[in-house]
Amino acid sequence: MDAIDPKLRLSGQRALLGAIYPEVRLVKLRRDGTRITFTAICDRTFSDEALDALTTAAAEIAADFPDCDVGERIVGSTAPLPVEDVLMEGWLFQRAEPNVS
Repeated sequence: MDAIDPKLRLSGQRALLGAIYPEVRLVKLRRDGTRITFTAICDRTFSDEALDALTTAAAEIAADFPDCDVGERIVGSTAPLPVEDVLMEGWLFQRAEPNVS
């Protein structure tokens, strides 16, 4: 698998302008054929405003790719963020978090 398609990355970055609330920890996009998965990890408790903004961002991405099905996965978690290749997994945003030892 290659890194995220530049057109998808630009669509995601444009859609996220003004959509990142303080509780958003991670946003990533993956495309497998005609399936795009929009994943956001927020703090365990996140606001309705953050959820609305992320849902709107996913809808804007869907509008840019009408031939694709866009699925949303927006979850609350305080677990460590995934350890994975950020380029291959399509990370668009990662909040700075203190190291916890």
